[in-house]
Amino acid sequence: MSKVPNNVLITGGLSGIGEALVHYYLKQGAKVAILDLPKLSEVMLEQETYYVACNIANNAQVERSIKILWQEWGEPDLVINCAGILRAGAFESLSATDFTQSFSVNVLGSRHLAAACLPRMSKGSHFAMVASMAGTVGIYGYSAYGASKFAVLGMAQCLRSEYAHKGVTISAICPPEIDTPMVQTEIQTMHPATRVLKDFAGRLTLEEAVPQITRGLARKQFMVIPGKMAKATYWLNRLTPNWLNHMVMDILVAKNQS
Repeated sequence: MSKVPNNVLITGGLSGIGEALVHYYLKQGAKVAILDLPKLSEVMLEQETYYVACNIANNAQVERSIKILWQEWGEPDLVINCAGILRAGAFESLSATDFTQSFSVNVLGSRHLAAACLPRMSKGSHFAMVASMAGTVGIYGYSAYGASKFAVLGMAQCLRSEYAHKGVTISAICPPEIDTPMVQTEIQTMHPATRVLKDFAGRLTLEEAVPQITRGLARKQFMVIPGKMAKATYWLNRLTPNWLNHMVMDILVAKNQS
């Protein structure tokens, strides 16, 4: 297994998966930098972290923040883009704004960070994007979020092929449902059919997910899927024909209409 990186940059590092990864790498002795929206007054930062306020959906802000970080903090060995938003619900309940926000943050935010970081990264460094299991299979209620995460996964696949010969590793982290504040908010209005379909891939706590995510990154895996049920769901979807996947999904949705 590869050694722990010296310098780690994590976007969305003030909450959820990003915050958990910040604490993990700090405990491993790494220097950690955080890019996130302007922090609330009650958010406490570890003294060892370097924080830059930045809206990942704003290309000019991202480029400026990365330039400052490279100059004042140094070059990261590992970049993890955890910044993201979740807009879920039946298609007819989602507005054009819901789709615009999903793609602005999840897709264009990933693009902006990659465009700012990758040309500056040295051979042997590592760039990872958080996609989702929802980016590997379409499910009920995720037309906005799922579409954005499919795009993130597709972008990661393209970047992997472009940067492999440059010696920069690209990874796509595709977790199932993880118990974060964002997910807790979603659960309050989740459709029963969505709940059943998501249960197929399982649910993890942050304490369960982080060791598996970081182990996959240390091994320089392209697809990092934490959770046995999530891995099984991914391969089941890959290896079975679409008509069978669709039939099973339609039966489950029909049985779980609210």
